Amino acid sequence: MEITFPAVNIDSTMPQLIVALFAILALLVEVFSRSPRMVFATCLVGLHIALIRSLMQWGRGIPYESSLLAVDGYTTFFNILFILIAMITMAISLSYVENTRVDGGKYYPLVLFATLGMMLLVSSMDLLMMFLSLELLSISMYMLVGSQRDKWVSTEAAIKYILTGAFASGFLLFGIALVYGATGTISFSKMESILGGLGGAGAIHELPLLQIGIALMMVGLGFKIAMVPFHMWAPDVYEGAPTPITGLLSTGSKIAVIALILRLFNNPFIQVSSQWVGILWVLAVLSMTLGNVAALLQKNVKRMLAYSSIAHVGYLLVAFIALSTRGMEAILLYSAFYAVMGLAAFGCIASLTRAGGGTTAGEGERLKAEDYTSLGYTQPVQAAILSICLLSLAGIPLTAGFIGKLYLFGAAVNAGFVGLAVIAVLNSAVSLYYYLGLMLRMYALPGRFAPMEEPVGSLFGKLVLLVLGVTIIALGIYPTPLVGVIKGAVTALSAL
Repeated sequence: MEITFPAVNIDSTMPQLIVALFAILALLVEVFSRSPRMVFATCLVGLHIALIRSLMQWGRGIPYESSLLAVDGYTTFFNILFILIAMITMAISLSYVENTRVDGGKYYPLVLFATLGMMLLVSSMDLLMMFLSLELLSISMYMLVGSQRDKWVSTEAAIKYILTGAFASGFLLFGIALVYGATGTISFSKMESILGGLGGAGAIHELPLLQIGIALMMVGLGFKIAMVPFHMWAPDVYEGAPTPITGLLSTGSKIAVIALILRLFNNPFIQVSSQWVGILWVLAVLSMTLGNVAALLQKNVKRMLAYSSIAHVGYLLVAFIALSTRGMEAILLYSAFYAVMGLAAFGCIASLTRAGGGTTAGEGERLKAEDYTSLGYTQPVQAAILSICLLSLAGIPLTAGFIGKLYLFGAAVNAGFVGLAVIAVLNSAVSLYYYLGLMLRMYALPGRFAPMEEPVGSLFGKLVLLVLGVTIIALGIYPTPLVGVIKGAVTALSAL
């Protein structure tokens, strides 16, 4: 029997190869130099080269009917976004790694391996490639979550994350097996042709295995993005993970899986996507409502942002339900905005870490809400940037978050889901209480907030946070260039 191997275009996959090679090179640098700063520099150089190579791919594409990976505007957009997320994560990690018990020699290469998993995941055109990419991302994140080996809360979070992640992977793999059994292929393009030949939505009834398989896949992917009711792991993992990794987990990892789901429901499951509208409607409402209500009750800032991120998944599902061109543009736009907001927020929290860290929950870090009392008087830069992030996450005008939510809810209204948009707006109003509550606490009169121990963050990290804060405002005032880029990426996805 002749074996046909998928087409491989080395030039088109160069950004992923560069990230992989520099991740391996960074591990070798760590072995011979034992210098976390050298490892950091190596990884940062690799990410810059990969970014330049990705920018050179914009507007180009290759045929991928028989390929494992799609190379188009959609892939390139997310490759650039993931590389930027990784660069920002490393920048805000520099002082955090030095002030805590994190092994920088392993930490930075793992960030690159996680980035590689994200890049491969969003470009996957094959169920097996999709699964392997997701596992590369997941395993890297498991290790990063538990990278503070002397901190028991980090170890506990890693164990919980591994167990729930393995559980989710089991659902996903079983779903993949059923989808393969129903269609006889693991190729996205071939699967779309097969389902299209069965008369559109009627395929879901003619192939019951397909319906069960997609459901199981959605369970597995729902765990990865902490969608209700698969969100139980998120608060504990977000609290226990190193704060920069919490930002990476909240943004990059989640956005990668959402981008994958969007590709799945455009190719190969576009013929049956209408069958999922009702289910996703309920999941969106549950995610928004439970996330915001639970966030109201939190006294720990990282747990509050964890539940907030669950609510933001619900907001993204609002536009996902429409599954129109406008809805897809809204998802990509809000994903980019949320990446900036989330990384800046967790970066501010990381910059407030005291030297030496600690072994127990919250020791060495400012995680309790009362720790932020009068922060605006003692650390004005971090307080101002964190305030901008909170205002943007709440959807206040003149911030990126407002524009993002306007696109999300507008897409739902445009598709006829007015009731869902109203529920989303009400949930966004609820979130004002805990976002603005923390902000007001930071600018309360000076009280118990003690002066910080130095250093509270590197100059490099502070400059990155300042750039992120300015970016949030700039995108809130003038998002047009980014919207134009996103329209091109959506056009590439719709052309499949």
